[in-house]
Amino acid sequence: MARRRTYRRYRRGRRKGGGALWLLPVVIVVFFLLPPVLEFLRSSWMPLALVVAVLALAAGGGVVVTRRVGAAYRREALLRTGLDRLTPQRFEELTAELMRRDGFGKVRVVGGAGDRGVDVVGVAPGGVPYAVQCKYYTRHVGPGDVRDFVGALQDRRYRGRRGVLVTSHYLSVQARQTAGEQQVLVIDRDRLADWLLEVYRLGPGRDRVSWVARLRQGWRLRAAGS
Repeated sequence: MARRRTYRRYRRGRRKGGGALWLLPVVIVVFFLLPPVLEFLRSSWMPLALVVAVLALAAGGGVVVTRRVGAAYRREALLRTGLDRLTPQRFEELTAELMRRDGFGKVRVVGGAGDRGVDVVGVAPGGVPYAVQCKYYTRHVGPGDVRDFVGALQDRRYRGRRGVLVTSHYLSVQARQTAGEQQVLVIDRDRLADWLLEVYRLGPGRDRVSWVARLRQGWRLRAAGS
């Protein structure tokens, strides 16, 4: 019985010790194969990583250049119109002209005494009536200006019309948030430039601007003016 117990302990010892023997071939394979694998990765992936980095830098540079060119075309459009030399009344007339160009009917400049804050009205293609307030400002439009316009839209003459705020400048962050909450469509200085470039059109479902269209139109206008 003592010899059997000794044999069993011997067998268990062999199993425990022998279980680790399979690691030896693995260590040998890793030892001999790791250097060539690392060399392969270094020779194959480093150039690929370099190409990816160069392409990423080129794409980023292309975005920056495209934005700068687009901004330049916007500035040219505003300069051609002489936006910063207009009077508030002429700014309203310009807005009405752009609406007519976009196919609006019954366009009228109604700004003046008793206008309740609405300067231009018109009916979009499809029959949606619009009420536009023109803010010819050299400062940011504030949230109070937006709220005043929203209040003007409650007048029975303008009730049910789509509200649009057109400004020669920009809106403050709070004013833009207020306009979004009140569903007032905003055409600020940048969007106005796109409108002048004819890449933005006012009306239901027509307010998306493609930067490709902006560049193409800018090239066309520059070629026509040269």
